[in-house]
Amino acid sequence: MKKLIVSLTLVAGLGLNASALYFDGGLTGTTGKDYSGYKLDLRVGEGDFALQPSLTSYKYDTGAKKTYRTYGLRGAWEQEAYTVGAEAGVTPEVNGYKNVYAGGDVTLSLTPTSGGKSRLAGPGARSVSGGGKGVTRVDVGASLRQTQHTNTAGTTDLKTSQTAASLFAGAKVLMLNLSASYTGYAYGSEDATPQGFVPGLDFAVIAKPRSSVTARVDIPSTIPMVTPFAAYTTTKYKGAKDSSAVTLGGYVDLNMLVANVAYQIFDNGTTNHSFVSIGAGVKF
Repeated sequence: MKKLIVSLTLVAGLGLNASALYFDGGLTGTTGKDYSGYKLDLRVGEGDFALQPSLTSYKYDTGAKKTYRTYGLRGAWEQEAYTVGAEAGVTPEVNGYKNVYAGGDVTLSLTPTSGGKSRLAGPGARSVSGGGKGVTRVDVGASLRQTQHTNTAGTTDLKTSQTAASLFAGAKVLMLNLSASYTGYAYGSEDATPQGFVPGLDFAVIAKPRSSVTARVDIPSTIPMVTPFAAYTTTKYKGAKDSSAVTLGGYVDLNMLVANVAYQIFDNGTTNHSFVSIGAGVKF
């Protein structure tokens, strides 16, 4: 799968006009109690089309202490008024667990003349700086992802079919960038325990989420070159206590160079755990 992503990226790049080609890539690492991981995101595009390969790696420092890697690929058609995307990915088997997923998303810009193709929410979200008078931009959208989780137990494969449906919105109000999302989960067979990422959480969880709500505020142009942000996430699970998370951080955008740092406090209903994420990237 890793070779496939690299090959598709190269093929797409060779078929595009090099003078109009753009690139945006970054690496973010996360560490916390009994956990470490990183995510590599790339975006290569030209004109209205963008290709986004990704690699996510994580490890729990308890139990088998194995490293899981998820390879993903998203393609998007981006217009000023809308973005339509499709994605697919796989987590190869490690310690008896694997998954495969596919999905799609659409984002509509209700004020398409004030921000171009940069979205404030959803899978195509990118930072939109500056201020304005009143509400100068509103983006809304939805996404759907189907994941098949498999656990190998002896000679039997235990499977869980998971559907995640999300609604999201973002608004640029005066000097604030506001965004929020809701994700609801439905299950078919429920023999295997899913693991992966829940919207708003900076680390992978082993659980069956029922719903997740995230709200975030970014404050551009308040500190020279630095945009602070804050977010809150609450998640409900099947067979487990509800959780919540508070995230504080900031990012620096120097046109070609970007950097970010975030501190997340996660309350699993019994105890609190802290996670720190640090990332950097380039774009041109």
